[in-house]
Amino acid sequence: MRICNFLLAVCIVHCTHAEAQGLVKLEPDASGCVDSKTLPKLPMCRIDNCEAKDDDQRAVPVREDEKGSVVTAAIDGASRSVMYECREGTTPATIVQQSLAALKAAAIPVLYQYVGQEGTVTARKGDLWMLLEAAARYYTLTELKAAPPDFESLTEATEFANGIERYGHVDIYGIHFQAARAEFSTDSETALREIAVMLESHPEWRLRIECHTDNTGTKMANMTLSARRASAVAAWLAGHGIKRTRMETTGMGDIHPIADNATAAGRAKNERVDLIRIAASVEH
Repeated sequence: MRICNFLLAVCIVHCTHAEAQGLVKLEPDASGCVDSKTLPKLPMCRIDNCEAKDDDQRAVPVREDEKGSVVTAAIDGASRSVMYECREGTTPATIVQQSLAALKAAAIPVLYQYVGQEGTVTARKGDLWMLLEAAARYYTLTELKAAPPDFESLTEATEFANGIERYGHVDIYGIHFQAARAEFSTDSETALREIAVMLESHPEWRLRIECHTDNTGTKMANMTLSARRASAVAAWLAGHGIKRTRMETTGMGDIHPIADNATAAGRAKNERVDLIRIAASVEH
């Protein structure tokens, strides 16, 4: 009897110690929920519940502005959210830390991270956005498949700026060049002026101007032509009040088609100017 009482006492002590250390076994994953393949559940966590939406919109934090305020991007598309419960003692800081390590190992770029009483991580790979929100020992991972952007319909400075805020870049289809040349067609000035207005409204922005061609001509000729066209765009903007140091230029030739070059419509879509926001230069 004394041995039984002793073993019972030992069991109670160890169980109480395990509870204090947060090592009590978690319940099984919620039925009907599937773990994320991109960012699977963290160690010592379980799936608590899940939700899927065919049409969703989220304001996703993407960066902080110069004053430290959070800048968000409105992302539309189908979403899938999974809520996880972790063992006692888990904090938002540990959830964020482990998530960042997993994202780094998977080569998924992180756009934004925050740790305080709560934690947030935003990551993006192609058109898949991942938003992790942590509170106490729980976190929710929302994966949102963004609807493809309709850049061809954008014509005004505010629309260009919204595209850059949302996607990090914007394709401009209102800039046209003479065939096999780097001189603008007469209908290009409207789009160029709108780009200048956008840059005047966002003086902290720097852009990389990438020009793309269709596959007419040789690879080398297209690369050279696209580089000259990118320089022409930068030169026009510099001549209309935009500092040249705010712009980088790159010719991409025909190596990144987004449509079928076998059709005239496809070739017209591939021949485009892409404006990509880049990090501000460090001034000494």
